Amino acid sequence: MAPDILLVEDDPDLRGEVAAFLRFNGFSVRESAGVAQAADAVRSRKPDVALVDVLLPDGSGLALLPILRAEAPQCINIMLSARLELALKLDAYRQGADNYLVKPVDPRELVALLNAAMARTPASQRGCWTVESDSLTVRGPNGLTQTLSLQEVTLLREFAQAENHFVSRRQLVKALGYDYVAYDEQRLEAMISRLRKKLAPLGENPLKAAHGRGYVFTQVLRLG
Repeated sequence: MAPDILLVEDDPDLRGEVAAFLRFNGFSVRESAGVAQAADAVRSRKPDVALVDVLLPDGSGLALLPILRAEAPQCINIMLSARLELALKLDAYRQGADNYLVKPVDPRELVALLNAAMARTPASQRGCWTVESDSLTVRGPNGLTQTLSLQEVTLLREFAQAENHFVSRRQLVKALGYDYVAYDEQRLEAMISRLRKKLAPLGENPLKAAHGRGYVFTQVLRLG
């Protein structure tokens, strides 16, 4: 899957030029023109890299850094600015920027920087599954989300916290609040089947049966 780049730049010509060059070099690019729009984009799908102009029409691009740290902790945050002041650079680094590039930036250098940064980031930290207990949703590697029931979130939380993402049938039944001895396991199988159908549109289905012993989530699953 192509790395997901969030490009935040208010100049439409410059934004379009940079976005086109990044797409040509194999990146998936989402474009935002301001802080508020970019914040919504981060919350809807966590980017792998954020390229953020410092001076935006609705505020400083630095205001996005706390949001990126909270919503997308694995994201590589690169600030873009024509301002050279050391104080501004230091402030950006203190707030969570990984790099600070002074405009104009040669797009070839930008691509080289992005490729180097992505090479240092393990694939297991990108495009993973994330289950959100508060919103009762799961986000897949393709960035799409699905609403879940409370019981389905409970099951995914068990997988996320288990070693190698394997959980026995007994553990799952107990997590749901039932007595395993008195529980009809067909109910669990039906619940797993419904959960698989919900996960299917979000990426290659990772929920597999483990030889009658339980189930295993075969891809990276994190708690949001």
